[in-house]
Amino acid sequence: MLPRDSLPLSQVARTQAVVPAADPRQQAFQRAFAGMVGQSMQAEVLSKLPDGAFVVRVNDMAARMPLPANAQPGMQVPLTLVALNPRPTFQVDTGKGAPAFAEAGPPLQEGAGAQSSPLAYLEGRQAAALTRTAALLAQARTVAQLGSGAAGDANTSISKAGKLLGDVIAAAQKSDLPATAALGRTPLLPGPSADAGSIAGALQEGLAKSGLFYESHVAEWAQGTRARAELAAEPQAQGRMPSPTEPGTAQFINMQLTAAEQARVAWQGQLWPGQDLRWEIERDAPEGSQAGARDGGETSTWQSRLTLRFGGLGELSARVVLSGDQLHIRLDAASEDAGQRLQAGRAQLEQALDAAGMPLSTLAIHALETPEAEGRSDG
Repeated sequence: MLPRDSLPLSQVARTQAVVPAADPRQQAFQRAFAGMVGQSMQAEVLSKLPDGAFVVRVNDMAARMPLPANAQPGMQVPLTLVALNPRPTFQVDTGKGAPAFAEAGPPLQEGAGAQSSPLAYLEGRQAAALTRTAALLAQARTVAQLGSGAAGDANTSISKAGKLLGDVIAAAQKSDLPATAALGRTPLLPGPSADAGSIAGALQEGLAKSGLFYESHVAEWAQGTRARAELAAEPQAQGRMPSPTEPGTAQFINMQLTAAEQARVAWQGQLWPGQDLRWEIERDAPEGSQAGARDGGETSTWQSRLTLRFGGLGELSARVVLSGDQLHIRLDAASEDAGQRLQAGRAQLEQALDAAGMPLSTLAIHALETPEAEGRSDG
């Protein structure tokens, strides 16, 4: 199934901007909530914006966030902070039993992006995933409190592993710049390549050697299904992982837990020298399935996002969704010219995918900073 925000047919359209996660104001906003994941708080609704978002006061900070349609200035809205990255995300009490989730950011500066769309408001499957995450974070916070003596009584005891987990969680929350992806230290390829097979193999190897799956690889080695030499290429085996309570290591462990719980991983580095790449992979299990694709013959939906910068096209983001035998691609270009050049290569892309045995179902092409223009055809 194609996510709700994807388009069924190709078109070049204006993509409106929100406050970028790397913006200094956004970083300062995130720091204000550091160490508060899992905590409940009240937000005072200050005003409603023309685009449907609200300005609220939470933790003595002014924030811009979407809220239920019945929110009004002067109301108090119960919130629980469930995540800091890529933006602070709150569980919102909608009064309807099932919670929703809203991303928050600093209010836009006057005259900057006044027509931009609200930050994300999540319901359905995405909300369910965050509900599980919020529950885990609440449990982890309790473990951290027990380990530090902040909760419990004289008869309370906790294992060494539990105390270490609490220390790791506390250490992960101390960093001013939270890590969101495993970092590649060397380029995956020695130079530019147009060989899809070589690029795919390099990406697979880079992710496998990132250290995110080190413990499972050790288990495979113990069972005799993985060579010890393969483990030697991972950062843990090379001594690049200091104490678990060091903030960088703690954040890496947190990414491993995210990969296990949410089936989402991210890698950032260089595809080849000078070619920066950020790559994200996520799996959505079928609705009602606890174990992925094993219930009732249903299949999982895989999403892959890549962000690169090319000399002729500028920055290009690609989102690839694979659901069963349906392949959907969305390309976000940096300019109208780049968008039109991508459109010109559409037929070539479709032919290449047909030849590879993976016909294209839909293709959506968007261009930043351009008036809307359309180019449509059946995928």
